[in-house]
Amino acid sequence: MSQKHQKSQARSISVNAIAEKPLLIWDYVAFAAIAVFCFLVFQQSDLLHTAGCSYGYLNGHFRDFYDYCGTFDIHPAYMPSFYLIFAIWNIPMRLFGVVTFPTENLPVLAILWAKLLPCLIYVASGVLIYHIAILAGMGSKKSKLCAYACLTMPVAFYAQFIFGQYDIIMTFCVLLGVYYYLKKKDIWFIFWFAIAMTFKYSALLIFAPLLLYREKNVWKIIASCVLLMVPFVLEFFVYRNSPVFQAYVFGFGGNAVSSPTGYIMNAGYYTGFELSTFHYEVSFAVLAFGTLCAWCYFNKPTDDRNFVNTIFYICCLAFFVLFGLSKWHPQWLLFAVPFWVISSFLHKDTKIFMILDLIFMLVYTIFNVQMIPNNVDQAMFNNGILRSLVNGNIGTELMMEDLIAKLDKSLCLSILTMMMLVYAVFKHPKYCAQNPAQEVNCMGWMRTRFIGGVAIFVVPAFVCLMAYFKAPYAGYKVENVYSQVQLCELGDEVSQTFCATGNSIDKIRFVAGVNDRVNKGYVKLTVKDSDDKILYEQDWETSGWLEDRIITANLNGVPTTPGEYYTAVFEVTQANGDYAVSIYRSEDNVTGDKKEIAEADGKKQSYQLEMIVYQ
Repeated sequence: MSQKHQKSQARSISVNAIAEKPLLIWDYVAFAAIAVFCFLVFQQSDLLHTAGCSYGYLNGHFRDFYDYCGTFDIHPAYMPSFYLIFAIWNIPMRLFGVVTFPTENLPVLAILWAKLLPCLIYVASGVLIYHIAILAGMGSKKSKLCAYACLTMPVAFYAQFIFGQYDIIMTFCVLLGVYYYLKKKDIWFIFWFAIAMTFKYSALLIFAPLLLYREKNVWKIIASCVLLMVPFVLEFFVYRNSPVFQAYVFGFGGNAVSSPTGYIMNAGYYTGFELSTFHYEVSFAVLAFGTLCAWCYFNKPTDDRNFVNTIFYICCLAFFVLFGLSKWHPQWLLFAVPFWVISSFLHKDTKIFMILDLIFMLVYTIFNVQMIPNNVDQAMFNNGILRSLVNGNIGTELMMEDLIAKLDKSLCLSILTMMMLVYAVFKHPKYCAQNPAQEVNCMGWMRTRFIGGVAIFVVPAFVCLMAYFKAPYAGYKVENVYSQVQLCELGDEVSQTFCATGNSIDKIRFVAGVNDRVNKGYVKLTVKDSDDKILYEQDWETSGWLEDRIITANLNGVPTTPGEYYTAVFEVTQANGDYAVSIYRSEDNVTGDKKEIAEADGKKQSYQLEMIVYQ
């Protein structure tokens, strides 16, 4: 055999190690290219907070970590594990002086470096999923397809390379736990779930039913649960006396029901129990999860084939409880993806789930850009490598919800919840293939699902970016302020004077507050020139206003003279019952123009209203 032929054969073997037809090496190239592009261009702000906090450890503050970070007005909200792993990873940034203290205002280099860690773990999870699929009996070729399908599922890809989340660290630990669960190495199963619990408590929702499905001895169940809690308790013990730890880690600085730890109590039904004005409801999530755990305990595993199918069915049911019966954040769904996809590849009809995944991404994106505008949408350009092009703020001239938010939010949520239920119920072992290695013919849909799914977000995001560079442009611009001026009674008004920078006003966007109530009444916006001539008026029925949401007035080219001053007046024209709307404002003068002032009750104020005037 010639040396050239030997090299060609070796190259073929190395390619087959990661790709077997219909999965091609070019599929990995496409994945890598799109992943790198999104990695560089987009990033949500959560990572900046968590990675920024980790520098407290790098400044030597171990015992007083939470309180030390609090002195910089940045408050860690997780158990120490997230911050410790990011601290180790961020050592080069600290050594070279890129970041020297806890802060959310990270430079792009520090953001990308921090983002690289969870992205590498995400790729490593693909390798782990491949080995789990092998244990599930899929065989080499199908296991590679399954791993690739997990990595390219649009919801997961969005969460990792666009949103830039770090839930993958906990997810990776859970996958290791499941891997050892399948290998029947229970001590390692418990160990990796115990580590996962120190990142996020949601790992418990997978651990408990899996433990109960295999183990029927009550004392062993108790012992396993005690071992599970050891790392968590040790971390808690170290920081138990920290005021910041107590205030922010258990409840995230808010009341328990409105915080992530209390989401499981949000959906329920009232049976009549009450004290004073407080009604006590039965939580759907607690009810369903308890029933699932009982089902796992009272059912005994049979043959190995049915056992594998059943545990992934159980996990999918648990994820329906976690995400279908309680509130979730967009990035959290990545946790469910490996289990949704592996169970799809155990199913008789894998192709239909590839199609459903694409539909899921469409509805998921439409829902998110409406629920969390100017945060998980085009705003993620603000933390990527293009941030300098938009001066760190792409603004709101055109938002993704303006382009694609064509479905009612309740309908979107209903569709997503229904699909999660489908992902669970129809993964029952009776729907699984008799032979888990049975060949699947869905590569075309996998590619469509990946490319199309990513495009659902990326294309409208770039349309919004292009709008930033076209007229109309933001003239007066005050954003991201948190104080409010309240308008409570008929005739209450507040105004903002601004300088025109163009020949016309296209739109005015402002931010309203509703003060935890439905405000039945009307607010009128009037735009006047310096001679009090009315140029534009619009009334809003305020019962539909939501807290901290952008309201748009489309002026469609009201003529202005550059350099002249104009005034936007917000006035309550009808107020019924307990009425209190707010307009957000700054604490002082943000624009630097002393004539751009606000007035309330006929008196000049030191603050400015949060408002953008597009001209």
